Amino acid sequence: MKEGLDVLIRKILYNRSLSFKDNRIYRIFNIMLILAIIVVSLMGIFLISLGEALPFWLCIVEVMVFAVMLHYHIEGYFMTIRYIFFLFAISVQVYGSLYHGVNGGFDFYFLTTALSPILFFDKKRYYLSLFIISILTYITVKILYNYTVPVLPFETRQVLPYYLNIIISSILIYIGYAMFKSEHLKYEQMLREQRATLSAVKGQLEVLLQARTRKIEEHNQNMIKYAFLNSHKVRSPLARILGLVNLTKYEDLDGEDTRHFYLNELKVNAWELDKVLKEISQILNNHIDEAEPN
Repeated sequence: MKEGLDVLIRKILYNRSLSFKDNRIYRIFNIMLILAIIVVSLMGIFLISLGEALPFWLCIVEVMVFAVMLHYHIEGYFMTIRYIFFLFAISVQVYGSLYHGVNGGFDFYFLTTALSPILFFDKKRYYLSLFIISILTYITVKILYNYTVPVLPFETRQVLPYYLNIIISSILIYIGYAMFKSEHLKYEQMLREQRATLSAVKGQLEVLLQARTRKIEEHNQNMIKYAFLNSHKVRSPLARILGLVNLTKYEDLDGEDTRHFYLNELKVNAWELDKVLKEISQILNNHIDEAEPN
């Protein structure tokens, strides 16, 4: 049972399909539904203490309706359930206001249904329509007070229900805005931490980039120096080859000994030049491998 309760609490507080911002609204709305269930339950207990059975059972029905709304909101019917909730709350307020009369103080809840929707809807047509409905309904109820007789009126001297409803409606508005502010501060703190993390990562990348750049520059300089220092190794056999080729212009290459001498010298110097070039190529390749990032 404890495990099932833990799963239910996690579902109430978090929905993995929603973003951080949407989860904040989702969580607060679920908490508001739970608060509504608690408030209506307390109101039902108060009414049954007065011997009013019908209002008590109406409160029981409201609790069941709010519980069903909580279930379907958790299941993913976000906008639909939120809009139905506020419409249902407005209708309940109309009933409570006309049933108990002006001294009941139920009409103060219209302030809650007029201001709270803006916290739960991003689209203007939702929260603006609910605001207009709440205000127009409030005005209509005020007018109907003059033409209807309350079923269970509260006498003026019975100030507890009147001021209790004022206090409850004020607390509901305060709790709603306080929870949103708290969630907003958490969101800002998370953004600050993310910015700090990104800034630290950026600094580390800049340091690594600078170090890599210096290493590449050092390798380039080393390769230039090495090429300069070893250029004589290439010039020496190359110069001898060019000299031998130039001498062949003035030599009689018909003789076997002369031709054998020049060919042998060219072969030796060409082999030496090839060896030097291979050594330089291997060293340059090693430098390139060291300069490449891991």
